[in-house]
Amino acid sequence: MADAARERREAIRQLADARHRLAAAEDTLARAQAEMKRAETEYDAANDGFTAAEQALDTAREQRARAREDRYAARQAHERTATAAARLQRRVTERAEWLDRMGDQQH
Repeated sequence: MADAARERREAIRQLADARHRLAAAEDTLARAQAEMKRAETEYDAANDGFTAAEQALDTAREQRARAREDRYAARQAHERTATAAARLQRRVTERAEWLDRMGDQQH
């Protein structure tokens, strides 16, 4: 009988110890879950910021590409216009000189 009582007391002690460790584990689990939720929220916010930054970068790249194309077209137009203006300036000079020579010949 004494052995049975001793076994029962030991089983009760082990049960109490197991319950105590379970309570501690559940507390640790609750803290870990709260930390995981906080980390998930922090990650989601960082990910949203990163996505917004990527979209802004994509938009900036598109704008830069369009600006590059516009710059190229403007340079080409400037070059064509400068060439045409130089050609017209030569014609004006040639005609003015021709008229000057014509006037000199008549006097």
